[in-house]
Amino acid sequence: MDAPTSLTEGLGVARQTKSRFGCLGCLGQLALISVLGLVLMVAITGIFAPWGFYLGGKFRWFPEWQGFGTMHAKSGKYVIYVRFQPRPAGQHILPESGLGGSGYLCSPHHEIFYMKLGGSMRRGLSLNTDHEKISLYMNNHSSFLSNLNSDYRPRIELRGQWYNPNIVMDDHSSIQRSFEPDGTVYRGGGRNRPYTGEIVPVTLQPGSYSDFEAACKSLQ
Repeated sequence: MDAPTSLTEGLGVARQTKSRFGCLGCLGQLALISVLGLVLMVAITGIFAPWGFYLGGKFRWFPEWQGFGTMHAKSGKYVIYVRFQPRPAGQHILPESGLGGSGYLCSPHHEIFYMKLGGSMRRGLSLNTDHEKISLYMNNHSSFLSNLNSDYRPRIELRGQWYNPNIVMDDHSSIQRSFEPDGTVYRGGGRNRPYTGEIVPVTLQPGSYSDFEAACKSLQ
């Protein structure tokens, strides 16, 4: 290989090589930080919310539960997917009964909404959460406009209890409040809209996002 024709050229090659390795070093550091953060989260959950590893009645290495279910309302069929973990609740620092995560809702028109999820269970849970009560709420965060306008409709509430490995719940009339009779999202002011009406049951069973997608595509 020919030597650099000038000192400036040689320094340029050295700087370029250093820059490339520098980028790789940054990526490695970011990956390490991510792994350490995940390990720390799992360790904290193991100390303060060990029940998170047994959600649904089965031990799992990562404290998370995910599942889906179909709601048969008067306005049509809706498929919902949830994914949640133990999270700090309210003003409390330690994650005891708080839940947090994400979800998706598929409407009768096959419109899919990305939902930010929160929820809670009672404090002082044992490792066996079977028959324990659970509540979940989800707000639409599908687009930048929904965040900009603070319009998080549709909003879904689910209340029920564990019947391992499933969660048997109802929507607390949130489908009726969030959707029109034709299955489109309600965008009105809500002053004359009754808060309580049709209550739609739903059973969430363990499943992945792929299962949710398949159920959404099968809606008639």
